[in-house]
Amino acid sequence: MSKRTGVIRYNLNDIKRNFTGQKRAIDIDAAMRLFNGAALQESIRKGDIYGYIGHQYREKYTLDVPETVMVDGVPVVLEPACRTIYLKCYPTGDVEHEQEFLDTAPGRVGARLWDSKAYGFSSAIYAPEENGLRVPKGYFGMDLVRAPNYDNNRGYAVMLDSVAPGVFTAVDTFPTESAALLDSVDNMIKESDAFAAGLSNDILKQYKINDELNEYNARLLERLHQAKIEAPMLDSAPKVMERGINMDTGATMLDSAQRFMANENLPGYQPAPEKAEEKGAVDVVVGGVKKAMAMVDSVIRGH
Repeated sequence: MSKRTGVIRYNLNDIKRNFTGQKRAIDIDAAMRLFNGAALQESIRKGDIYGYIGHQYREKYTLDVPETVMVDGVPVVLEPACRTIYLKCYPTGDVEHEQEFLDTAPGRVGARLWDSKAYGFSSAIYAPEENGLRVPKGYFGMDLVRAPNYDNNRGYAVMLDSVAPGVFTAVDTFPTESAALLDSVDNMIKESDAFAAGLSNDILKQYKINDELNEYNARLLERLHQAKIEAPMLDSAPKVMERGINMDTGATMLDSAQRFMANENLPGYQPAPEKAEEKGAVDVVVGGVKKAMAMVDSVIRGH
């Protein structure tokens, strides 16, 4: 069963740290428009905003973490640990949020850490600097981190709260908010292309050989049927198959089939007889029968 944190409250203007952390000047009005906006609130109600253990996925794959990534040609699922189920921002800069730990491997780890009063939440927000203020334009969830920037959150981020200053300089200078968003469809297309490129040419070649073998097999069975030779059954194979046989036998089998097909002694189709030849053969048979019947009749009569 999923575990909820209860409502957590912190203030954007007060990190509750004296010697560590990153103090930032936040545009509170922009934060309210984003956090309390209809679009984000709908996503939260539908459970679409996820968080992870640490910020590493976001550092590597952008703030909007993809569902899967390709690693050495193999798709790997990036499992989330939690999701935002409540979020609200007040004119004072106070932020309230509640997280729900998921029944995933990272979610269970996160719940255990939370129960142990370890780690804290750090928000992932796209907030470029404009006129000296960080302007929140995109909220991507709360991650569970070892040292949250806002101590009361036990999270503000570009702000990724626990990341050292300067790490996301390139992200901060994005010209538009869309530059920070991950296009899920494009990512899926790239992954599909990478997967298709990884298909082995040898497998495709083997498919072609198998198709040719199937065609030859059908023709051979037809000839065996014409010659009234029964095809062998699998029962004739040894009970224990040898191991270590070379698996690339398709070409050898195809060559053998071609040599067999070239044998002139194989039964084949006989040309259709001409009608005259058919009539002559019938006359010969009928004449022979009549002669035999006449001889039998002569013997019976005693002649």
